[in-house]
Amino acid sequence: MPRRKNSLADDLVLSPWWVSALLALLAYTMLPAFLPIAFVRSGSVDVFALFLLAISVISLLRSLKNRSILDAQTGLGSLRDLPWKTFEDILAEAYRRQGYKVEEMLALGTDGGVDLLLRRNGEAIVVQCKRWKGKPVPVQVVRELYGVMVDRGVSAAKVVATTNFTRDAVNFAKGKPIELVDSTALVQLVRGVQRSARVTMPAAEPDHLTPTCPKCDATMVLREARRGINAGQKFWGCANYPECRSTRSL
Repeated sequence: MPRRKNSLADDLVLSPWWVSALLALLAYTMLPAFLPIAFVRSGSVDVFALFLLAISVISLLRSLKNRSILDAQTGLGSLRDLPWKTFEDILAEAYRRQGYKVEEMLALGTDGGVDLLLRRNGEAIVVQCKRWKGKPVPVQVVRELYGVMVDRGVSAAKVVATTNFTRDAVNFAKGKPIELVDSTALVQLVRGVQRSARVTMPAAEPDHLTPTCPKCDATMVLREARRGINAGQKFWGCANYPECRSTRSL
């Protein structure tokens, strides 16, 4: 199902708060000159101006909340624990701090996997966000986003994930204007734009020590044997179990 287009209210909520505030001021001061007296006296102009002012407040509060959540992130674990929409929201804020103009999507549904549209210096980039745990992003996701990128005629694409990418996905992206932002690069991205002096994301993430499956390139998971002669001992098991039964010792 295609993603429905954002309504005017959606677009205003996603815009800087002062846009709605300015429109509210213009509606209150200028609309009465162009509307019938009876319509003005009914108070409809005042209601419309208050509606725009309320959207301005919502936009401001939303922006402040996203900034605060971005600055409060302490590592990959906290990023993975975010609700999916909040994860997209703070990535939008992170890219704004890098100088991009960001177009977000409030509407639910699918739009070729595009969650954000970045613009800077005449360049447009489609972004898909994957707040996953465990399994790596497969090549199908990257291939589909590449198709969307070509169809839209934009400059490049980014897939931002809280996990890794399969070997096929990495190979497919080679030589194409596609950036695969894995968990390590994501942490670096967030750390690089954080403004809070009280929070410093660790320079190294525990996931750096987590091996990938030698058979399918999935991120491995620490497990504990429950039966047999190795009962009670821990080992690395593939996150795609039972499809993949590869293991590694600690």
